[in-house]
Formats: sequence, structure tokens, C-alpha cells
Amino acid sequence: MRLLMNLSPAVRSLKPSATIAAATKAKALKNQGVTVYDFTLGEPDFNTPAHIQEAARAAMQSGHTHYTASGGIPELKKAICAAYERDHKLKYEPSQVVVSNGAKHSIHNVLTALCGPGDEVIIPAPYWVSYEALVELAGATPVVVPTTEASGFRLSGEQFERAITKRTKLLLLNSPCNPTGSVYTRQELEALADVVLDAKLAVISDEIYEKLIFGSASATCFATLRPGLAERPTT
Repeated sequence: MRLLMNLSPAVRSLKPSATIAAATKAKALKNQGVTVYDFTLGEPDFNTPAHIQEAARAAMQSGHTHYTASGGIPELKKAICAAYERDHKLKYEPSQVVVSNGAKHSIHNVLTALCGPGDEVIIPAPYWVSYEALVELAGATPVVVPTTEASGFRLSGEQFERAITKRTKLLLLNSPCNPTGSVYTRQELEALADVVLDAKLAVISDEIYEKLIFGSASATCFATLRPGLAERPTT
């Protein structure tokens, strides 16, 4: 009880992870012999491939087991810059790249760097369950804007504009989206980008699933949509 009382208000306000709760329930049902198709935790249903295990083993045997720069090793940051130039025709310098230990870590870092008490973050719903908690942990207020099946679960420029107040700091966008699977078209994203530029907002564009697309869908990097977007505080 004493430990709980010493926790910060932000931490004490956090709700239990819905993802972990669902994963725990799925595991319990599996143990009871129930056939469960588990789509809770974002991990593959196969073991790490042998060539990756071998590469990790070789790296450890070569002495790569010590502290590295907190923002990522230079070789990796250069490779990320090369990938963005190859895939999106965006030219970045390694000094503009930060490597984290996961998407949640990256989003947390950006939110805590840019947002605080009194700020609002617009989140289209449905959304990945951690978004709201990450905004609250930064001391900001999540503003959830519902979308519908009829709209393909995609936020329109008009909806976005109506949700903006004088306290709005940024838009938290995910395309391709978890959990709906919806992928914004370039035209839909351009409508959002125009609102961003007019309102002088920041954007967290979570594009972690850009390679997981099917059919005729095509993922678009938000920073490529309009001149000036790449220079804004965007991740």
C-alpha cells in the first residue's frame, strides 16, 4: 500500500493492458483444450528463424555485448536513412534518426517530448489499445474521434478539423491500422495533411505495418504527402 501511495498520479491512473488481459484469457482457454486463434500479442506464431539466431550468436561471440549509443549505433541509423531514401525518396541524416526498443517506446518518447498537461492528442478510433494510455502517461488528454465501417474506419479531413481545439498538439495516426486493417489512400492522407499544415500541428504517423499489405492496397508514408511535412515534428 505504501508503494502504491508513492506512485505518480500519471502511473496510478493507468488502466490494465487490454492486450495482456486478452492474451492471458487466450492462454487459459488453450490450456483447457479450447482451439483459440490468438490475435492479441503482436508476435509471430513461429520461432525466430535459424539465420537470425545465428547472426545474434555471431554478434555476441564477436563482442557486441556492451553498451551502445542510446539513440542507436551509427551503422543502423545510416541503414535506416538509406531505406527511407530508397522506399520513400526522403533524405534524412543519421542525426535525425532515433532507434528504440519497440514502437511503443518510440511513441512514448515522442509524446513525452512534445506533450504535457493541457495538451490534446487526436486519435481516430478504433485504435491500438496502448495509444490512449501513452497519451495519458505524458500528462496530455486523448481526444478520441470515432470512425465507422461505412468510412472504412478512416478519419476524414472534415472530422479531423472539427476535433481540433486551441489545445490540440498533434494527431496520432496509424495506417495500415491495428486493429481494423484499414489502409488510408493517398488522397485521404493528403486531406489530413492539409489540415495539419493549416493548423500547424505535429503528427505521429505510426507506419509499423507498412509492409503488411494485401490486394490493391498501398501504404503511404505521411511525410511524403506535402512539401514542408517532413520538416515538421513528425515521427
